[in-house]
Amino acid sequence: MATTAQHSATLTRTTTTVSANAVTTLAGINQYEEDIVHLSHLFRAKNVVTFDIGSMACTAGSSSGDNYMSLVKRVTIYEATEGASEMANAATVAAAANASCSVIIKRQIASLSRRQLYRCEEAFTNEINVYQHVVPLLCRYSRQPIFPQCYLADNDDGSPNGEAIIVLQDLKALGFRMQNRLAGLELRHCLLVMKKLAQLHAASLAAQQLESAHFAQQCAQMKEIVYCPDAADFYSRILDTSVQQALDSLNASNGDGNLSKPIRLIEQLQPTLFGQLQRSINAAAATPFSVVCHGDLWLNNLMFRSQPEEVIFFDLQAMRRTSPVFDILHFIYTSTRRQLRDVHTDTLLAAYAEALRKELAQQLRHTPAAKQLEELCETFSLQRLSEEYVRHVHYGLAISLWILPAVTFDANNIPDLDEISEQNLNGKEINCTQKLTPEYHLRIRELALEFYEHGYLDM
Repeated sequence: MATTAQHSATLTRTTTTVSANAVTTLAGINQYEEDIVHLSHLFRAKNVVTFDIGSMACTAGSSSGDNYMSLVKRVTIYEATEGASEMANAATVAAAANASCSVIIKRQIASLSRRQLYRCEEAFTNEINVYQHVVPLLCRYSRQPIFPQCYLADNDDGSPNGEAIIVLQDLKALGFRMQNRLAGLELRHCLLVMKKLAQLHAASLAAQQLESAHFAQQCAQMKEIVYCPDAADFYSRILDTSVQQALDSLNASNGDGNLSKPIRLIEQLQPTLFGQLQRSINAAAATPFSVVCHGDLWLNNLMFRSQPEEVIFFDLQAMRRTSPVFDILHFIYTSTRRQLRDVHTDTLLAAYAEALRKELAQQLRHTPAAKQLEELCETFSLQRLSEEYVRHVHYGLAISLWILPAVTFDANNIPDLDEISEQNLNGKEINCTQKLTPEYHLRIRELALEFYEHGYLDM
């Protein structure tokens, strides 16, 4: 192994290796670059790695259009080999080294105007707090991993600029992959998600029962980033734009008049929809039905692997306490197609309720909280869950209208959010959606008819 002096000498010759598809700024600076010397010392100090680092390679950690709120990088770390410090450049160091591991680094986006307009700093800070305070508690009460392992989450990485940083396990290196967002998930994937969601919510309930004071203290570190007074003006405009976009699409395809009633009912919902969601989500936080929720559970924040069959949740920026039904509605109406929902919604709710019951029994059976087990199972019974689902189903409509442009986007027409931010510093006129595709118009029509035919629009 290299000595500390050799290690430092090697790093001074090491620069960031960039993939061919890495995006650069107008100034020619690669946005995925890291200060490798600083990063190496940070990783050693925080025990991210236990070996001497010879070199690192930084590339994009997500595909174009997959992430809007932060910058995601994949960092491959190469262990130093004997004699590596005497090599002439980073490329030869990497060639002589063994690829030891890779991690995912999340940083805040560079554009200050975009951070301010889209409340990226609040989201990033909330995710750091969640990884520091809430995730460790939940993991103690979950028999299986729910999130990627977090090696480091801090608002100050110790660099001269003091940048915020999150360092996570690289799920791709473990065989996890994202599914095709356009196709939607199959039933088997949906069942995996519902069972994992039940594990998350059961861990929350178990922690609340067994460590109530500590649980409340840790959850107090989470901050609502969407349905809060500071964000209401901005996000209500975003939602209103999304609803109006959908109405324009429906009107354009209403040649046969079949959409006239759904259009009228959605128009009636539009002025009060955000306020309705805000009241419902915040009110549910103070009820016995509240749990720690993911808050943004859709296909882009899920990764699956087949051997063993498993799903992991990530991007915890919107994590909050509220009714579990909001996680369920969020997932179902952003990540599935109508055909699956028509046939299998009851199946998915039943799978969730059964998995939650089993998890609670496992966690509480031999504890002082065992006497609350029956009451908890009744509170979260399939019947009550189904009633909550219908009562809050407008959330499913709203989040679907909000997310569908991102699900169906044209990869060749991704909006420049930095430019949009510069032009809308006061947030009064926000229109950041992509060019809408034929698939979008098809899905919107499908969704409007689904809600109308189920009687959800006039509730």
